[in-house]
Amino acid sequence: MAQYLRAIGAGAVSIAGTCLTAVPYLFRWGELHKEVTEGYPDPVSSKTSDDLPPRSRGLLVNDIDHCTGCGDCRKICPVQCIHLEVEPQADDSKVWVSRFDIDNSKCMFCGLCVEVCLPGSLNHTRQFEGAAYELSQLTSSFGKGQVTAEQKAKWAAKRESNKKKEGL
Repeated sequence: MAQYLRAIGAGAVSIAGTCLTAVPYLFRWGELHKEVTEGYPDPVSSKTSDDLPPRSRGLLVNDIDHCTGCGDCRKICPVQCIHLEVEPQADDSKVWVSRFDIDNSKCMFCGLCVEVCLPGSLNHTRQFEGAAYELSQLTSSFGKGQVTAEQKAKWAAKRESNKKKEGL
């Protein structure tokens, strides 16, 4: 019974010590009170892109003017966060990248897509903050847009003129 009462006494002393430590924080007494929550972004301790290691991977960006639309990045992505739609241009060796979307909410920043991109149009930026209020805002679009009927007609006419020149 004495051992039981000693254990209760030790527990009461422990609780009292904890309360004596916490009370100054609660009521802002003395020098023990200090702010523990920092605002975002904290101007003193916030990270900038210059503070990051040289090989860090940020959000993905695609230079659509250099993109060939080959789809290797989409094929190798383990989480399927890249959505790609292409349409043939007048020259059959080139394609029009109408849609190139990267879903940053799915991306795990593994860098496989960047490694496999032959023209080098897909790269990681130094931007590491991608917070958004809506999930749809985490999708980055880089495509050129859908081809208009007028543009398709021009390409078809150009294909026909190319075939006639080859036939001569």
